[in-house]
Amino acid sequence: MATIVLVPGVGVGGWLWSRVAPQLQAAGHDVHSVTLSGLREEDRDADVSQVDLSTHVVDVVRMLEQEDLNDVVLVAHSYGGNVIRGVAERVPQRIARLVYLDAEIPTAGVSMFAAAGPEFEQSIRATAAAGGDPTRLPWFDDETLDAHFPGNEISAEDRAWLAAGAVSHPLATFGEALTLDNPAAAALPRTYVTCTRRMLPSPIGDDTPGWDHATLETGHWPMLTLPQETVALLDAIASGRPAAAA
Repeated sequence: MATIVLVPGVGVGGWLWSRVAPQLQAAGHDVHSVTLSGLREEDRDADVSQVDLSTHVVDVVRMLEQEDLNDVVLVAHSYGGNVIRGVAERVPQRIARLVYLDAEIPTAGVSMFAAAGPEFEQSIRATAAAGGDPTRLPWFDDETLDAHFPGNEISAEDRAWLAAGAVSHPLATFGEALTLDNPAAAALPRTYVTCTRRMLPSPIGDDTPGWDHATLETGHWPMLTLPQETVALLDAIASGRPAAAA
């Protein structure tokens, strides 16, 4: 079976995968869930002004090297797509496939702020300042969650669970662009999983060159709203079977 590394998105840690990781392990996979710098429970009051995208890339690279993991299926959710692409630049020889679970696909030389535009950056920085720390983005309240991720399908219980565990995200991660110039990284097999109830069109479709594509009929957090189907899909991808839509 496969070695699977799960990378979360903004504001959350490896605990986000708690409904998925044990089932993938039960299916025979070697599963590792990552919590990135600045997002651990003990980091709540830490200075994260210098924690940027490169920091998070190094987090994952260091874990792969320390655990001597190879032929890794590297799975990312949301913001984590930027992280795994940066990891691929550094250690493509350790990676078997990149899996973007409704995740960001970075463009070389373009930060998340630059890609989304000045209005987005102004809004994010204003939200951080209003939260009391201009270097951190607070977790979403219910109104913001529904505005940015309509159709998210997250239950009231799961909203409370997310809010209790989330840590304000280091803002510097949004302002750094990646240099993407490693041919070995560009040649890695890639799968994009589109959550169909997303606000914006999917960046990848069934006929996008160089990509495998699958869908999950849910909102942006499938590991919460469709955990069984997410497990089945990731198991199929990691095992080299056709990844049918769920």
